[in-house]
Amino acid sequence: MERAPKGSSLARALDAMRGALAPQDALQLLMMLVPLRHKADAERVDEKGDHTGALPAWDALLARDLWNRSGHEVMSEALRGLEAWGSRHFRLPDLPPALVDVRGPQLAPLIECVAAAPDPAALFEECMEQAQTTAKGGDYYTPLDIARLLTALMEPQAGEAVYDPVCGSGGFLLRAREFVEAHGGAAGEPALYGQDASRTALQTAAMNFTVHGVEGVYLQGPSSTLTDDRFPDLMFDVVVANPPFNQFGWDEGGHGRYNRPWRYGIPPAGNANFAWVQHVVSKMMPSGRGRGVLLLPTGAAATSKPAERQIRARLVEDDVLSCVIELPAGLLPHVRNPVSLWLFTRSKKPRQGWGHEDRSGRILLIDARDTAAKVGRGRRALPDGARSRIISTFAAWRGAPGQALYEDVPGWCRSLSTQEIAAHDHDVLPSHHVGLPAAESAHGDGEELVADLTHELYSLFETSRHLEAELRDLLGRW
Repeated sequence: MERAPKGSSLARALDAMRGALAPQDALQLLMMLVPLRHKADAERVDEKGDHTGALPAWDALLARDLWNRSGHEVMSEALRGLEAWGSRHFRLPDLPPALVDVRGPQLAPLIECVAAAPDPAALFEECMEQAQTTAKGGDYYTPLDIARLLTALMEPQAGEAVYDPVCGSGGFLLRAREFVEAHGGAAGEPALYGQDASRTALQTAAMNFTVHGVEGVYLQGPSSTLTDDRFPDLMFDVVVANPPFNQFGWDEGGHGRYNRPWRYGIPPAGNANFAWVQHVVSKMMPSGRGRGVLLLPTGAAATSKPAERQIRARLVEDDVLSCVIELPAGLLPHVRNPVSLWLFTRSKKPRQGWGHEDRSGRILLIDARDTAAKVGRGRRALPDGARSRIISTFAAWRGAPGQALYEDVPGWCRSLSTQEIAAHDHDVLPSHHVGLPAAESAHGDGEELVADLTHELYSLFETSRHLEAELRDLLGRW
């Protein structure tokens, strides 16, 4: 596990626990203590409110009377303080088995870390970021820079409903609420809906909403949205998702593929990418404002496998795909290959919330592969400047108020007609269409050449995974 930033209170607490608990177990306990403190703080301020037992449990931990007992007894007291919370949300995970060998005083660094945190919500975010190195496929925690990019591209509004069908720790939904409030919306808006197949993810999401003071979120699961949609009769203004990439065996032996309508074609059993695409589009409000965005592996934009290519072609022809943004590699934990954002909308005609440009029959492609910045060993992030440029480019293309006139920029963006896309086998990978920057030679310098070769290598890795999944699918039929 990568360490938290050197010198942070979280890093010091985790370092102090080494030898007593594994870092993952220490993080789990700390993340349980944060909502306990949050609830206790609220009860301390609201003396006449609905007390749930969090305040006496937290005070007992601070008084150190329990520290002479075993670590298991100390944390059991914390769990009792959250019993009422768990009955309203999701029962907290069981205590780590290794805790039985830990003495109460050894937990002092964790308790003191939470007690001293000036902002418990920020500490919880730091814990999730620290835990992301053990997540799989990027579906547990999406880095803040990416979550904020997706949210800004969707521009959720007060009074709208936002839905994440694979909500993980709830980051996208929180960022939607944050965006609305930052743009003058009333607290408590928009309405938030989420579902996930992982109980651990839902537990984390519930804690995340609590420490951020967000109530009334509609969370469902644990169950896979693709085979058990818990909001079957609802459609939403905004749909946002970061699903598991290249998910194999998602259809539960055919149940998911044949027990629901697929408007653009039946997705292959060996890869759920285009199942997620179709689910996102199917849950968008049929009115002109219905819109969605999801992260996909870059290979999905150009795959030549018949079933996936056919679905992509039908999406283009139905004119629901508005923009594809190719992002750098290394932005998501455990997903080293490049990723892309796919943006969808029910209507590209001029209207409030879209802009004055009629982009019917056109798709915007943005190549942002070279915009990442290093933020640590093996970690890359999308800088504020790059994020702002992506957002303003999409806004200018739509003709949003206050934006400059849109123009194609070689090496960065290009607006193509659906007929032009069709002529290229419905390939919507931006780097295949935008060309080179005007001042750049065809060969580029050494650093750029290495970047291109790295991108090509990651693409080959992804092709290899696709072929393996396809072979497994074929062999499974015999």
